[in-house]
Amino acid sequence: MRRRVVGLVVFAGVVGVIGVVHAHEAAKELPPGPMRDRHELMEGIGKNAKIIGDALKAKNSAPIAGAAEEIQASAAKIAALFPPGSTDPHSRAKPEIWTNWAKFEAGTKDLGTTAGALAAAAKSGGDVGKAADTMYGTCKSCHDDFRVPEKKKK
Repeated sequence: MRRRVVGLVVFAGVVGVIGVVHAHEAAKELPPGPMRDRHELMEGIGKNAKIIGDALKAKNSAPIAGAAEEIQASAAKIAALFPPGSTDPHSRAKPEIWTNWAKFEAGTKDLGTTAGALAAAAKSGGDVGKAADTMYGTCKSCHDDFRVPEKKKK
């Protein structure tokens, strides 16, 4: 259990650090509209994922339910921010989003479901580590399939 929690915290930390370092720069490069809006929505999801990871590390479940509920609410907005043709050289969205829309949309719904389950576990004293692991796995799966990896700075 401890190993899984440490892994989750490391994952959330990486997501948070990468998001903070590059989010501001990337948002400036995106045109107004759905691409910038989805970038900001995903940045908010990343911040809430970091809150959850930090709370797991501190063994303080108090902030987890609220952060998970924020992710759940955001997940319901994701698909609408990916209208056909909303691409830009500064966007990391892969074309597979639109060529495999059913899988992408299912992933956004899975995120909402798993974030809701995490919130419920946090409120009920359930297995928060396992629920967080499932939610983070949903994030990773979607990122692997539908987001271009970040270019490494030299």
